[in-house]
Amino acid sequence: MSKAIILTYAPVTKEEAKLLKETTFLKLALNHHAEELKPQIRICSDYNLPYICKNFTQPVISVRDYFRYVNPRVIYNNLEFKGATIISAVEWLISKQYNDILIIGDNSVNTEEFQNNVNKHTTPLMEYARIWQYRFGNFQLPVKSISKFLGERDV
Repeated sequence: MSKAIILTYAPVTKEEAKLLKETTFLKLALNHHAEELKPQIRICSDYNLPYICKNFTQPVISVRDYFRYVNPRVIYNNLEFKGATIISAVEWLISKQYNDILIIGDNSVNTEEFQNNVNKHTTPLMEYARIWQYRFGNFQLPVKSISKFLGERDV
């Protein structure tokens, strides 16, 4: 079982932040979020690749934006943009064989239409991986606390 964590803007307690900073599980941050939680990689799909590369040191998975030159930090891929960076994040992790994914997010941003689109595309991905939200939110996903997710042994 390979575990990964998706980091968003969502708030965490000081205790949860400490756990996240110290974990060795892969942490994938969306866009410019969660630098304080020490992500190993970022993903962007909002045509902000130059900003992300300039302001953050992690490798960047770019879904829709490209440079006209080779940048060794940019990870290009065949992901189809489906309306939200978080969808691409889950799909990328699954493509890399991560099958236990915790989303530090609550799907409360933007409009109800946006939230419904995220659910439309993430819920079916549960066929390929165990996907959790870290607390009850607007995802159609089961809830698992950060401490429980990090404390479970890989099987």
